[in-house]
Amino acid sequence: MSRDNKITNINNITIKVYPNSYDYREHIYKENNNKSGIYCWENTINNKLYVGSAVNLTKRFYCYLSITRLKKELLRYNSLINKALLKYNYSYFNLNILKYCNENDLIKWEQYYIDLLNPEYNILKIAGSNKGHRHSLDTMLKLKAYKPSPETLVKLRLAKELSGHITIVINKNNNFIKKYNSLNSAAKELNVTRQGLKYCINNNILLKKTFLIIKLIKLEF
Repeated sequence: MSRDNKITNINNITIKVYPNSYDYREHIYKENNNKSGIYCWENTINNKLYVGSAVNLTKRFYCYLSITRLKKELLRYNSLINKALLKYNYSYFNLNILKYCNENDLIKWEQYYIDLLNPEYNILKIAGSNKGHRHSLDTMLKLKAYKPSPETLVKLRLAKELSGHITIVINKNNNFIKKYNSLNSAAKELNVTRQGLKYCINNNILLKKTFLIIKLIKLEF
């Protein structure tokens, strides 16, 4: 589908645009199956944007183009784009493909477009911080601008052998590592809520700007 009218400057960098994506969802699924890349939701009423990336764009779009799925996710996570899609209706959104790229380059290009467009619906302006996006340990550490010592990395990888449900807390200031058998026990000692820790994990942010929280079941080594 081609864009007939310019709405925002995103027009100059979009390689594909799908107006009223819900009605054309089968076509969208077919065109983007097994393709990785960067996409952008564009609200045609207020011009607000959301930038994201996916290893398989079709699988990601399945989630967005299911009203039932959006409502269920909003019960668990605060998502501005999900709220907006439900509020304004798909007919008032354009789904843009900004770039197809290799899976290994997704984070780089997603961050590029986030910096370029400053999308209002992105709660965090850090590439790869979407719920459900799985990263390697090294990628997670890079996203947090944290450089652990070689000894710390060895301890983390050894910890993977123990259990897929261990929660690890790393103090980035001194590389101190502590393992917990549950998220609840970690939350209690750190004097925060369990949901607070889950938020840090899901959104790749540091707790109190100091503690890196890792639930090993979500890591790929």
